[in-house]
Amino acid sequence: MIRSALTVALAIDDRDLAEHVRAMLAGCRGVDIAGADDSGAASILITDATTALPRDAAVLVLTDRDGSADALQAGAAAVLSHDIDGSALCAAILAAARGLTTLSAELRDHLVRGLGRGDPGGDDEVPALTARELEVLQLLAEGASNKAIARRLGITPHTAKFHVASIAAKLGASGRTEAVAKGLRLGLVMV
Repeated sequence: MIRSALTVALAIDDRDLAEHVRAMLAGCRGVDIAGADDSGAASILITDATTALPRDAAVLVLTDRDGSADALQAGAAAVLSHDIDGSALCAAILAAARGLTTLSAELRDHLVRGLGRGDPGGDDEVPALTARELEVLQLLAEGASNKAIARRLGITPHTAKFHVASIAAKLGASGRTEAVAKGLRLGLVMV
């Protein structure tokens, strides 16, 4: 099966950023950069503006933290940081071409904190879970038992139980189900 290349148009006002993006796109397999005269045929648009996003192409917006919510509300298929690396940009382009929405981790964390849905104590901060606790929370969201968590992570069932209790305490949850629900609301885990 022969796959045609994705055509990407650039509408970036910042010249340095535009050149940086062009250089990264040169490393993306299966991606062509549209010229100024054929940008209307592009299936993907990369821009640094959030106003008047076109509806005929998937739009990737390169922005700072403060513009991320505006870009999502304007209908962007991806909201990425200005300092994104080439492999992440290529992945976001492929995701957008498949109809998926991409949000860089840095901007996601900023948005979650800005939603005002903090920990159960009423603070605006998301409870700090360790990397291991986030792994355990994800497995909880997938319905894994303590034994299954232990097997998947190469830990003892007792350690898995300890992590589950720690997660519940940090989230102010009465048990594993409530911990998962709060983790979902806070954007700590995806299902």
